[in-house]
Amino acid sequence: DPSYRAIVERFARDQGAFDHAFKHAWYKLTTRDMGPRARCTGPDVPPAQPWQNPLPPPPERLANFTAVATEVRALLGRSDPAFPADRLPPLDRPDYGPLMVRLASQCFSTFRVTDWLGGCNGARIRFPPERDWPDNKALDRALLLLRPVKERYGDALSWADLIVLTGTVALERAGASELPFCGGRTDAADGAGSAFLAPAVSGSRNDTVYRIKQTALLMGLSPREFTALVGGGHSLGQMHPSRSGYAGAWTADPSRLDNSFFRTLFAETWEPFTVPSTGRQQYRAGGGKELYMLHTDLFFRFDPELAAAAHDFASDNALFLREFSAAWTKMVNADRFDGPTGNLCHHHH
Repeated sequence: DPSYRAIVERFARDQGAFDHAFKHAWYKLTTRDMGPRARCTGPDVPPAQPWQNPLPPPPERLANFTAVATEVRALLGRSDPAFPADRLPPLDRPDYGPLMVRLASQCFSTFRVTDWLGGCNGARIRFPPERDWPDNKALDRALLLLRPVKERYGDALSWADLIVLTGTVALERAGASELPFCGGRTDAADGAGSAFLAPAVSGSRNDTVYRIKQTALLMGLSPREFTALVGGGHSLGQMHPSRSGYAGAWTADPSRLDNSFFRTLFAETWEPFTVPSTGRQQYRAGGGKELYMLHTDLFFRFDPELAAAAHDFASDNALFLREFSAAWTKMVNADRFDGPTGNLCHHHH
């Protein structure tokens, strides 16, 4: 092979070039599953390498997050004519809250403990490939809605902090107890660090319980923590045929964060339903009720391990809210590394 031959010939005549290439290749092979340079320790750690997807340092002066949260809270109840907010039953008022919770959860759900890639630090959801994943359709519009807030605070407010804070404020507005917020994230210059992080689960009939549980494991979540996060996310908002191909709300009050996803899941009889405009297959509650579930949602009813947690949450809303808040906080801070095992945000818990 001519391309390999050229490399071999260069190494044959230049020991220094070979030594340089070998030490870089060896370091990459032995270190790339350690994640960012921040997880490495000791006097011999070289500068961050491109394959470690280094992020710039956080701003020296952070925004006043209380003031940012106040602005965000006002934005959530408005509706932009260019991208109208859903008017959710039973209140029938504009609500961007569920969209912003989805933006934050899609931003952090790329995190994986196998090699410490992903997470919302860096806000790579702004760039390809994440921006173009089918699961993230319309989230670019959510970012447009937030742009005036970002521009008002400039460099003191990173996109990553704004995305997490907005999701957190939306959850509190929907009924979560006060959630801790740990600022200081920073923004990547591109989406290169997300090349291998596309989601494995989409809600389709091809998804399996095994794949769902592997997704949780990859994110560092127990089955119970994963169940809490899905139940919280699916108690809010509704599906849109123009985005995911699926339709309808999971609960009767989709502007409220509570355990109604689990209560509805167990209380109703679920019948196969085909979305007329897309042909996607999902489930609808019997008796013509306007309540809908995905194929993957039913795993939380029929898989013994997932159903055990789902039953606990269905019977105790306070327990659900506590465990949801803990799982949310764990994931939004999962990539805030401080050495090999530390976390910059643990004092915020």
